[in-house]
Amino acid sequence: MTSELSQVEDVLWAACDTLLWFHTNPWELDEALVGAGFLVGPLEVQDHVGLLYVLKRRNAYRSPVLPRMVAEGRIGKIGGVGFYRYPGGGGAVIDPLMEDLILEEAHFAKVTRTPMSDAEIVHSVLTPVSVFLREKATDPIAVARQLQINVDDLTDLLAQTAS
Repeated sequence: MTSELSQVEDVLWAACDTLLWFHTNPWELDEALVGAGFLVGPLEVQDHVGLLYVLKRRNAYRSPVLPRMVAEGRIGKIGGVGFYRYPGGGGAVIDPLMEDLILEEAHFAKVTRTPMSDAEIVHSVLTPVSVFLREKATDPIAVARQLQINVDDLTDLLAQTAS
């Protein structure tokens, strides 16, 4: 199960990377997913895990956002700043400099960003996760619970992606 959990985290985090690159900012992405049933947003989770570790595991990310963050010392909560700021080691605080960083990298790469609704964000994250779980996980619902994903939404998506 641990291997499956790591693999589905990689799928989840890659989907988030794509959304940051083409559509949204960290707090909007996390807010949409928390609103859909995640206990903690995936980007805040990455901050807690440590962005050096996340970057090391990186295999399917498309954007230069995470490498630039790490190069600038944004290594997550342990360093006081990642996708969010953690003043005094406390809870996550929105960091508008992250939006600037993402927009700047997109501009340099000539990426056209288009806004997405919360529902589109949730669907864009849960679809590749549900496909992975359906095709590769021995117990998709147990893995989803460990990731703290809303099982009802995921069950619906598993059924949709199977057809």
